[in-house]
Amino acid sequence: MNKIIASAAALALVATAGIASAETYGSIGVQNSKTSKSDSSLNSINARVGKKITPHFGVEGEAAVGTNSDSNATGTYKQTHRLGAYAVGYLPVTENIELIGRAGVSNTRLKRPEGVNMVENGNAFDYGVGAQYKVNDTYAVRGDYTRSEYREKHGDSDTVSLNLVRKF
Repeated sequence: MNKIIASAAALALVATAGIASAETYGSIGVQNSKTSKSDSSLNSINARVGKKITPHFGVEGEAAVGTNSDSNATGTYKQTHRLGAYAVGYLPVTENIELIGRAGVSNTRLKRPEGVNMVENGNAFDYGVGAQYKVNDTYAVRGDYTRSEYREKHGDSDTVSLNLVRKF
């Protein structure tokens, strides 16, 4: 037990020390999600805000709203929203390129425009990978893939996104 407390205290100290040099960023982008339960391909606009606490670790939040509908044999579906919170790992490859891994939780809501059934409305465990290219000291371009595994038999989704990142 003492080892766990000591480890947690050491981790908190390291994380706190890095906050003074933490890098805050925001991004806006587009994404496409293919969902298994509704068999749909849905586009959305996303916004992210994050803090890179150390050169290799950060946290970020994401919000997205749907921009299109997709129809299949069971109806027409549209993404109402997607909200997520993630732990993010960074692996520098060159001075301007870094690989990204992230894991977290999200809530996504799909609906039929006629308002009948809510489908894949629920919480998911998300994980994914990506890469970021630093254009200059302020801007970067980021592409990533996120897999969402929904709870309670709501299926899963695969999302690819492209974002313009701005460091503050």
